Amino acid sequence: MTRNIRLIVEYEGTGYAGWQFQAGLPTIQGELAAALKRLTGQEPKLIGASRTDAGVHAFGQTVNFHTESRIPPNGMIMGLNSLLPPDIAIKAVEEAGPEFDARRDARGKTYIYKLLNRGFPSALLRRWTWFVHKPLDISLMREGAGHMVGEKDFSSFMAAHSDSLHSVREVTSVEVRDAVEGVIEIEVRGTAFLRHMVRIMAGTLVAAGSGRIHPAQIKAIIEARDRTKATMTAPPQGLFLMKVDY
Repeated sequence: MTRNIRLIVEYEGTGYAGWQFQAGLPTIQGELAAALKRLTGQEPKLIGASRTDAGVHAFGQTVNFHTESRIPPNGMIMGLNSLLPPDIAIKAVEEAGPEFDARRDARGKTYIYKLLNRGFPSALLRRWTWFVHKPLDISLMREGAGHMVGEKDFSSFMAAHSDSLHSVREVTSVEVRDAVEGVIEIEVRGTAFLRHMVRIMAGTLVAAGSGRIHPAQIKAIIEARDRTKATMTAPPQGLFLMKVDY
């Protein structure tokens, strides 16, 4: 009898070329597939909810695969965590319905982008934050974030090599908040996202917070539907996939 297994996976993306398998390169999907083959003796077809880019991290990536293995969920979580490298961890294993698809069935995702905004860098946070030396005005960032909420054509926030069929996405909330020790968090929730979309949003909000653009310009940037009108793509190490909703 074939079982459909759902995993919740946490990983630090620093040493990987992203989620998706790429021949000759270390990937999260590749490491997980190798561990599952050792554990079950079968070649799994892994489906991930989000194809995170190189250097991007996850607290709650959802993955599913079909298997003939009879290993129970508690045995599978222990077995996989003993076989995976220390920068990948399985947080939960459960049996899903036969039709469940981690990517197709996702109804929403939450990302957090972390900035370190102070006069000196951090030796400890460098893998998990974008260091921005120039002081940022959070009130301006919050004003700019308001223009990003809603169902819109986000062509201006889409990577040039994106393979998406269309660029209309719904962003349900964007929150900018102080954390500790100079860390600023940008939390973005939405039904789905374009490639690099959250990183371009973060780069644009930093431009607003630093005074390079006025927050009101973000509305015109979105309406332009032109990637060249938005600002830089924020570096990958500050981005975390927090959770996927179903």
